[in-house]
Amino acid sequence: MKNFALHWLSAVLLCVPMVTLAGPPKTFQRGQASQWHVIELRQDVDFQHAWDAVFDTLIEDFDVALAIKDDGYIRTEWLYSYGGKYDFEYRLRVTVRFAPDKRSVRLRTDAQFKQGDNWMMGVDSRLLNTLKTDLMGKLGRTTR
Repeated sequence: MKNFALHWLSAVLLCVPMVTLAGPPKTFQRGQASQWHVIELRQDVDFQHAWDAVFDTLIEDFDVALAIKDDGYIRTEWLYSYGGKYDFEYRLRVTVRFAPDKRSVRLRTDAQFKQGDNWMMGVDSRLLNTLKTDLMGKLGRTTR
């Protein structure tokens, strides 16, 4: 039993450097500033339906940090487990803002990778493309 515990501890200690040296996911685009992506709503989609669809889409993967319906604003908490793997060194967040006339939705994603004590800022292309596709299918007619 003692031998087994020693082998197990050795295996764990050997794997730790590999985990910390793995780096950010391939979908992380370092240094790119988050940009707003606009989805124009179809004519048959009113604000209530759009709000509900955006909110429901976000809560499939994220916890909501702030939602102000009258202002058309939603921001999620940081997510550390996108893609089924929990990672203390990589996090994602989404911000959504409806236009004042409520006829379009602006979407922005933030990604950060921790290197030492600092967070490198960037964008996660997979998250952005997935959200744009999902919301376009539910609400949109065009994206910019």
